[in-house]
Amino acid sequence: MFPDTAVVYTPDPTTGALTVVANSALRGRLAVVTITTSGPNRAELVSARRWLWQGSYEIPNNAQLLVGTERWNVAANSQAAERGLSGQVIIRRADVERAT
Repeated sequence: MFPDTAVVYTPDPTTGALTVVANSALRGRLAVVTITTSGPNRAELVSARRWLWQGSYEIPNNAQLLVGTERWNVAANSQAAERGLSGQVIIRRADVERAT
């Protein structure tokens, strides 16, 4: 279910560069987001994905993920936790966009 591994980078406090490793092996899945528009935002949506993972780890808003050889920026305030009937977290998700 979680075939991918991401390295989570956060900004260096001195330079602001995304070089500080916050998590070196976050297991998850980089999922394709369904595109339901044909307008001018379609090109942006093509580079959008959703990162899915389990556990209590919360990715910082200003983070960047390295999955394989590609970097993905975490969209601010896009994290959410899907909960089961008893309130436990089943899966977490965050919207990401291919870094340029």
